[in-house]
Amino acid sequence: MPPTIHIVRHAQGYHNVGKYGEGIHDPFLTEEGKGQAQELCSKFPHHDSIDLLAASPMCRTIQTCQIAFQPAVDRGLKILLIPHAQEASNEQMDTGSTQEVISEAFGDLVDMKQLDVHPYWNRNIGVFDVNAEALIERARLLRRILRERPEKNIALVSHGSFAHYIVGNVDESGAQITRMWSNTECRSYQFVAEDDEVAELVETQESKDRRPDIEKQTDGYLLGNGAPRKNSAGAALSP
Repeated sequence: MPPTIHIVRHAQGYHNVGKYGEGIHDPFLTEEGKGQAQELCSKFPHHDSIDLLAASPMCRTIQTCQIAFQPAVDRGLKILLIPHAQEASNEQMDTGSTQEVISEAFGDLVDMKQLDVHPYWNRNIGVFDVNAEALIERARLLRRILRERPEKNIALVSHGSFAHYIVGNVDESGAQITRMWSNTECRSYQFVAEDDEVAELVETQESKDRRPDIEKQTDGYLLGNGAPRKNSAGAALSP
């Protein structure tokens, strides 16, 4: 049975509050951001069942994962860095550091094996390009990576814009069709099937009950290039 995925947007980073935040390279969390992550830790209801920690390889997402899921860290879980979960832009704030910098900052807390597989992950080329087509495909690949994991409850810390791609809340041009995720907002998803091509996710009822309603600007969601748009029940929408 595929795992349940708990998707989190990182806590407040220095780029979120700086006048020219987009120019800050791979920023860390502010003190307020650390407090946001601690608050999520105190409220998250499934710490005991988390058996995989995963994050975008950015400093703010790693920090958020470390603080928000401290009970799992205390149990000895490392944070698997998945380059496919990085943000959807090529600004300095969304460009990852070298493995040497990450290792110096986080040491043995992180598992960087997937960065070895994709050494160009922080250069915004190939599958890591930032055009809409590439981002939609990268999100599909990420969902498939997660679905194929043997663990059953995965905490994934990603980013506010790319979270829309992960769950399909974008149109064909990449425009977001729901509101921006708040810092440390956490939503839980399950896979619709074990073998569909796009690895479709559906939000759990418990997750919907613990957060404000999505403010939709249009109908439907998009999970793959060339895939039909669907309504909230999963039925294809008319062109």
